[in-house]
Amino acid sequence: MFCRGAKSKLAAVRLVAIAIALVASQAVRAQGLSQTVYAPGDGAPNSITLPILVTASVGGRCGFAPGALPQGTYDAGAIDSAAWGKQFPFSLECTGPSRVAVVSSNGGLLNASAGTLAPGYAALAPYTVAVHLVGGSSTADDNCAVSTLTASASGPCSFRGPSSQTQGLYLSSPSYDVTGSYIQVSAPAYSGSSVLVNGNYTDTLTVTVSASI
Repeated sequence: MFCRGAKSKLAAVRLVAIAIALVASQAVRAQGLSQTVYAPGDGAPNSITLPILVTASVGGRCGFAPGALPQGTYDAGAIDSAAWGKQFPFSLECTGPSRVAVVSSNGGLLNASAGTLAPGYAALAPYTVAVHLVGGSSTADDNCAVSTLTASASGPCSFRGPSSQTQGLYLSSPSYDVTGSYIQVSAPAYSGSSVLVNGNYTDTLTVTVSASI
């Protein structure tokens, strides 16, 4: 039996951080110029300048800063009677442009034990996910309905994951231990046309970061 007036619909959101890091690579080479040099009185030249050319390269490195990961659990309480929201701060360790992406396990807060529902009742509650990135000289922001963040979702969202060099919210500047980045989850009190059934509602967000091309 479904009780329309019950207030025991409790919800929790959990974040899991997975870093997709590209480790820095270095290469150094030296080139020299050789030429015959004569002793004084035996010819010329008697001295030369030898230029030495040294070049190097540093590959991209990108990940989450240890101790500053976008992870944790938030209890949103009775989602049908009050608005709720929570920010999960984190820091990046990316030596160049990066992309951060999010995947939702359920596409909403799901009551997995609800079973088969009668018409007019629901076991999945919507919410919004926002991503805010702070770099050394730039920022990036966007927000999406969580329903667009499942692995199979077709709806547009700039940071649906998993992240790659071309997928995820784009931060154009390096960000190395810069504070201010966060994932935010929020929703007004549920007011959908269907009644949420009693029970516990959960979702898991998986957050990934990659170096960007």
